[in-house]
Amino acid sequence: MHKIIIDRLIEEIKASGLTQKEIAKRMGINYFSIGSYKTNNGLPNLETFTKLCKVLGADTNYVLGLTDI
Repeated sequence: MHKIIIDRLIEEIKASGLTQKEIAKRMGINYFSIGSYKTNNGLPNLETFTKLCKVLGADTNYVLGLTDI
């Protein structure tokens, strides 16, 4: 499950067309955090995950692997 979430987060980050710095700025977090998600060094906590999906315009159920949109 962890791999699916990471793969889909990476997919959504790429699809957004935003840089890590832009995403982090919109979320109010350090841009290194975004990089750590992309390199499989951890998952965001629930609050951060929700904000990240909102910034990316991503469906949380899809990213979590609950649906195959």
